[in-house]
Amino acid sequence: MNAGGTTFWTVLALASGLALASTWVFLDGQGASGKWTPSDAVLDDVEHGPGEGSETLDEQVEQALGTSEMMPEADVTFSFAQEVVRFESGTYLEQDDLFKVICRSEEGQKQWEYGMDAPLIAAVLVDANDDGPQEFLMVDSRQGVGLDPRGRPIPGFIVNPGVPITAFAMVDYEGTGEERYLFGLADGRILNHRNLGEATSGWRHNSKGASIQCMAHLRAGRKDYICTVDEAGMVMLLKRNGQRRVRTPVQLHPSSGRRAVAFNVMADIESSVIISRNAEGQAESRRFDNGVPQAASKAEEQLLGMAESRILGAD
Repeated sequence: MNAGGTTFWTVLALASGLALASTWVFLDGQGASGKWTPSDAVLDDVEHGPGEGSETLDEQVEQALGTSEMMPEADVTFSFAQEVVRFESGTYLEQDDLFKVICRSEEGQKQWEYGMDAPLIAAVLVDANDDGPQEFLMVDSRQGVGLDPRGRPIPGFIVNPGVPITAFAMVDYEGTGEERYLFGLADGRILNHRNLGEATSGWRHNSKGASIQCMAHLRAGRKDYICTVDEAGMVMLLKRNGQRRVRTPVQLHPSSGRRAVAFNVMADIESSVIISRNAEGQAESRRFDNGVPQAASKAEEQLLGMAESRILGAD
């Protein structure tokens, strides 16, 4: 009879007594209606306040359910997605504040989703495997990632330069689907990749040390140029291999962050113009042959406004 020890029987007796007392209180509170009603003691506390040494109802509930430390707070995270790019087919991409990209059909149906590391700088459709432009290339400040039409990562199609990506341009020199993916970096370098993300051979760009802000492919007459602008305001006109093609006296004001520029391309590069905003925010145009700033025309301001609206992730 004493195998469990005195302590065991004492605890058992106390537990049984508490169970009987709880049952009586519950049945007493039900009354004739069969529904629970507060006991006289609880009603008295509500009407006159708790007596000396008594506990409030909230405290009783807290004791019954456990202390607040035992009740973890709900982890509720709200994310809001907004459209960042729309393709000619009507398919569009959204990105939320957690950087997740959602692809939707023209009718708004979700096609796939993919988590990026930062706001998108660019997203383009590419012809990575010669079956037409069906693959996606998404670029943020940390990487460029190639996805198949169903939003699955393409093995090996990733560009991770190790320094922030600050600008991107996709170039198709002859319009034949042989795209080149140009990544401008914070250290002034420009990387050139193609197809399924492999580096383009023969590319020999020399960094000037200032972060690349924008790049564009220009065709003037029978020649083409890769135009780049960096944070120091230096404008370069490069060959397809990344080396300087012609010199231009155009110099823009130094500016950090992203910079929008537009172009009005003529029959020759000398008479073509670059359009940007000066330090006071006014739109100006400069010919590549003399670099002299002129007040932008209304048509040039519209071109610049379109370029500004295309910058993803702008403040």
